[in-house]
Amino acid sequence: MAITIVHLALDRSPYNYYDGGMPRTSTAKSRFIETAVALFRARGYHGVGLAEIIEQAKAPKGSFYFHFPGGKEELAEEAIRYAGGYLPHLMQKYFAHSNTLAAGIDGIVTHLARNFEASGWSLGCPVASVMLDTTPASERLSRVFEEVTEKWIVCISENFERFGEPEPRKLAIRFLIALEGAWLVARVLKSREPFVEAVSSVTAGLK
Repeated sequence: MAITIVHLALDRSPYNYYDGGMPRTSTAKSRFIETAVALFRARGYHGVGLAEIIEQAKAPKGSFYFHFPGGKEELAEEAIRYAGGYLPHLMQKYFAHSNTLAAGIDGIVTHLARNFEASGWSLGCPVASVMLDTTPASERLSRVFEEVTEKWIVCISENFERFGEPEPRKLAIRFLIALEGAWLVARVLKSREPFVEAVSSVTAGLK
């Protein structure tokens, strides 16, 4: 079963897995990064060995340390930044076609819930899966998580502000808390219900 899940993830980048809108790249460095994201997403940072990443990436072994002289931790840093680019991409896609803030939030969360269910409730947020394994132990990765999280908050806030939200940053943080919590609870319950409640909690009182 684990092998099936891994291959499902490796067939598509984090972008393609959700919406099919971003083509995969073909350089050795990109293959290492995309493979790491897929494997980390399925099993966490400590559940994946470097040898497996190199093997699954189907890239020359000798090129790994050329691209990542800092080893697995440096690869994880690049993988986090890469995976972290997905949420802004998704927000642009949905908010560009939404008439209200509530509709945009519902579209994004429903999209993520649908794909989480399609993965057998196993492939959640790739950033969170690594963060839970490595912070605060790794100062290097902790700094990257802080960077990515702040970028998420800024991106979400900007989108919320465009819809006239008076306290966009506060609502953006609330949205992130609800979304990440929904992934965790849905994994246990094997149900979309936590995502439905996440939308309700964030959109309550919105126009």
